[in-house]
Amino acid sequence: MNIERLGWVAAAALAGGMIGMGFKAPGDKTGIVDVGKVFKDSDLAKKQTETLRGQVFARRSVMEFVQNNRNIKPEDATRLHDLIIKDPQSAADKADIERIENDAKAAETKARELQTLPKPTAADLSQLDDFTKRKDATGQLLEHWQKDFQDEIQQKENKMNDDTLEKVREAIQQVGRDQGYSIVFANNVAPYCPNDITTDASNKMNKK
Repeated sequence: MNIERLGWVAAAALAGGMIGMGFKAPGDKTGIVDVGKVFKDSDLAKKQTETLRGQVFARRSVMEFVQNNRNIKPEDATRLHDLIIKDPQSAADKADIERIENDAKAAETKARELQTLPKPTAADLSQLDDFTKRKDATGQLLEHWQKDFQDEIQQKENKMNDDTLEKVREAIQQVGRDQGYSIVFANNVAPYCPNDITTDASNKMNKK
């Protein structure tokens, strides 16, 4: 979801949700709010954004490592992927990550050594064949991870946006009730209303 468009996306829902805060009578008190600003300025949105960035970084880092160390054992690659995207990681997890990465780097070194042998033995050729199979397997893993990465991050982003927008809606409703408004519109729906509760809604949002 594009945060810049949240005011438009949520305007009708927010306005509809606000109706009925007070009794209907001539001269009802009407307000406006910049939904997008309340969203973007909220501590929750900032925290969610940082969390998402961390998740993106973790997934990219494991894919980059495996791409650069294609002779890693496929089972180690899978284990490394699961450990790196795990949050939080235990001391045992971090030790396992270090072991797997060191083994993968050692495998790369060994593969290069074997490839430069002038007269490889049957055992050397067998190990080279094993490394070739590992590369094929890790290539398939990388393709699978790339697809899952895009889908998973999009789902996480959508959920974070939806959760934050719901908190924004609740904060705006509470401010509207506390200040006696019968209805509060998103500012792009009623841009000329003088009663702007954006700052108060932001303050309420950041107390949640």
